[in-house]
Amino acid sequence: MIDGFLLLAGVLLGLGSAALPSLAWMILASVSAIAVLCTPLRRSAIPSAVALLLVGLGLAWGSTWHWLSLRVAASRADERVLFEGRILSVPAREGAETHFDVRGTLVDGEDTSVRTARLVWRDAQPAPRVGERWQLLVRLAPLSDTRNFAGVDAARFAFRDRIHVAGRVLPSRLNRRLALAHGSIDSARARVAARIDDQVADPDAAALLVALAVGLTDRLSADQWRVFNATGTTHLVAISGLHITLFALVAFFVARQVWRWLLVMPHAHCVEREPFAVTLGLAAAGAYSLLAGFSVPAQRTWLMLACVALARLAARHAGSGRTWTLALIAVLLLDPFAPLSAGFWLSFVAVGVLLASSSGISSKSATLMARASSLVRLQLAIMLALAPLTFAVFDGLSIAGLWVNLIAIPVVSFVLVPLVLIGTLAVLLMPGLSGLPFSAAAALYDFAWPHLVQAADGEFALWRATPSPWWIAFAALAGVVLLRRWPWMLRLSAVCAALPLLFMPVASPAPGTARMSVFDAGRGSAALVVTRSRVLLFDTGDSWNTRGVRLRQIILPALDTLGRRTVDLLVLPTLNADRAQGAALLAFERQLHGLSVGGGWPATSLPVVRCADSEFAWDGVEFRTYSSGPGGRYCVLRVSAGARGILLAGDLDAAAERDLVARISDELKSDVVLMSRQGSSLASAPEWIEATAAGLAIATGGIADSQSRAATLERWRRAGADILDTRRDGGIELGIGTGGVRVLGVARNARYPFVWRRVQ
Repeated sequence: MIDGFLLLAGVLLGLGSAALPSLAWMILASVSAIAVLCTPLRRSAIPSAVALLLVGLGLAWGSTWHWLSLRVAASRADERVLFEGRILSVPAREGAETHFDVRGTLVDGEDTSVRTARLVWRDAQPAPRVGERWQLLVRLAPLSDTRNFAGVDAARFAFRDRIHVAGRVLPSRLNRRLALAHGSIDSARARVAARIDDQVADPDAAALLVALAVGLTDRLSADQWRVFNATGTTHLVAISGLHITLFALVAFFVARQVWRWLLVMPHAHCVEREPFAVTLGLAAAGAYSLLAGFSVPAQRTWLMLACVALARLAARHAGSGRTWTLALIAVLLLDPFAPLSAGFWLSFVAVGVLLASSSGISSKSATLMARASSLVRLQLAIMLALAPLTFAVFDGLSIAGLWVNLIAIPVVSFVLVPLVLIGTLAVLLMPGLSGLPFSAAAALYDFAWPHLVQAADGEFALWRATPSPWWIAFAALAGVVLLRRWPWMLRLSAVCAALPLLFMPVASPAPGTARMSVFDAGRGSAALVVTRSRVLLFDTGDSWNTRGVRLRQIILPALDTLGRRTVDLLVLPTLNADRAQGAALLAFERQLHGLSVGGGWPATSLPVVRCADSEFAWDGVEFRTYSSGPGGRYCVLRVSAGARGILLAGDLDAAAERDLVARISDELKSDVVLMSRQGSSLASAPEWIEATAAGLAIATGGIADSQSRAATLERWRRAGADILDTRRDGGIELGIGTGGVRVLGVARNARYPFVWRRVQ
C-alpha cells in the first residue's frame, strides 16, 4: 500500500512546485527512477521510495510542461482567430449560451499544434453536436477571467482538464460545420440525454435522470445542488462507484445464465463459466464507465474491479488493500492531474474508509437490528472520516446526510438507477420502449424530491465552517485514529480534534468596523460589506449577457464562506436585465430583506425602494446612499466609520459626477474610491477626482488593458492616488474602522502560486 502513497506524494509535490525544472532534468530523473525500480535495488526500501517519488514528480512535471507548451498566452486575449476542430464534449446549454470543448488547431499561422479549446457560443445556429467538425471564429479570452479568495477556480479546472485555449464564438459567416459526427460513446451519451429531455416534462427531473444515465451534471439547477449538498447525497447524483459495481454484478450473473444457453452450441465447452462471466461483467462495467464520461470515481471503481477480476482469472488472492493501491497507481498513471479533482479524494478516501471499517463488521449478523446498527456505524465512520475533506472542499458538512443516506442509497441504487439504466439501454437498442422506464423514474423523483427538500431546509441540516489548513491536517490524522481497532476511550480522544471547530470564534468584524470584499467579477463589479451582524451587497457582478452567472459563481460562495444566509440590503447602481436576473437569483437562493435600485424597479414583487439621498447605521458603521443623473438614474454608496470612508461610485458618468460634486462636495471625501463606470474614460472627471481626494482608487470590471482604462488610471495617479485593479490584482479585501482603511489582502498575491495561477 505504501507504493501508492509514495507515487501520490511525488505527483502532489510536482503539481505544487514553485517552478518547473528543465526538460533534460525531468527526463534524467524519470529514467533513473525507472532504472532503480527495474533492478535489484528495488528490494531496498529507501531507493525504492525515492524512485517512486521521482516517478510521481516526473509524471506531474512532464504533464505540466506539455500543457504549458500548448497554452495560448493570456496576452492574446480579445484577439480574433479561426479555430478548426472536432467537438469533444456534449454541448451544455445555459440560457442562450452553449458551452463545449473542441479539439483542433488555430488557423492563424505556422503553428499547427493540436490544442483543446473551451468555447462559449451565444445563440448557436445551427446547434453544434458532439463529434462534429467545425470551423469557428473565436475571440480569445484568458483561461480564467476572475480571481478571488472564494468561489470557482476556473483556472484550476482548465488546467485539470488540459484546456489550452478559451474564448467566445463570434457571429460570422465563417462559422460552418465541416463534417458530421461519427458514431462514438459521446454521441451515444448525447442521444440518451436528448431522448430524456424529450420524454420527461419536468426539466429538474430530466436533469437528474441525465446525470444518472450518462454522467452529465451541468444541467442540474443551483437549487438542486443546494439540496444535494445539504443532505449529503451529492455522491448519488452522478454515476458513482456503487452504481458501477452493482451493474457489474448484475452483468456477471446474467453472463452465467448466458453461458448455460451457449452450452448447446458446438465447441462451447471450451469456455469455462467463471472466466466467461467475469470477463463479460468487467466489460459491461467498463462500457457503463465510458457512458458516464469515465470520471475519476468511475475510473477508480472499474480499475478496482479489473484488479479483482484479473486476480480471480489468475487464481490469485488480491487483498482489499492491494486492490485499492493498484487502482490508485493506475489512476495516477492514466491522469497525473486527477488529484486536482475533489472527486479523486472523496472517492478514494470513502472507499478506503469503507474497506477499513467493514473489516470488523460481520456479514452474518443474527438480527435485522444488528445489521441496521452495523450500517449506521459504517455510515457514521464514513461521515467522520470524510469530514475534514468536505470542510476543505465544500466549507460545510451535512449532518442530515447521516440518516438521509440510509434511505437515499437503497432507493437511488436499487430503484431509480435500474429504471434509468433500462431506459438508457432502450434508447440505444429499442428507442420506442424508453418512455415507460423514464416516466417511472420521473414519477419517483416527483415523489421523493419534496421530502429531500424538507430534510435540506432543516435547521441543523448543514454545518458550515471554514477551518484553517492546520485543523484539516490534524483532523485527518484524528480520523485515522477513529478507524483503528483500538480501545474506545483512545479512539474517542480523537474527537478532541473537532473542538477548535466547535469553539471557533465568529468571523465577524467588531462593532464599529466593517470588512469589504471587492470582487474580481470579470467585466462586472461587486462589493460585499459585512458588519458585526449585517450584510450589504453593492451590485451583483453581472455585465452584458452574464444573466446572474457571476452572482452564482462569485457572490454565493463568498456568502457561504462567511456562513451568512441572509443579505440585508442589495444596492444596484442602476437597473438592467442582467442585474435584474442576478437580484432575482439572490432572492431565490438567500433571504433578501431589502433592495435599493438607482432609478427604481417598477412592476417587481421584490422588496424594492428607489435609491435616494438617505443614511442609516448598522453596528456602529454608517451608510449613505446618493442618487444622481437624469431622473435619479444612478445610485452611489458611501460606507464610513468615524471620519474614514469608502465611496462606491457605481455607474456614474462624468455629467452625473459633476452634478453630485456641485450638490454635496463636502460629503464625498473618502480614503478609498471604487471608480465609476468600471474605470472607463466616460467617468472619473477631474472634478470628481479632486472632490473625493482618495488615497487609493480601485478599478473594477471593464475591459482590461484598454486605452480608455489606461488613461483613466493615469488621471487618478496624477492626483496622487494609489491604484489597484481587480482585472490585474484579483479580489481585494478591505477593513474599515475609526483608525482608517486598510488593505487586508489581494487575491493575486495572497494565494499559493500554483502553475495555473502563475501563468495568467
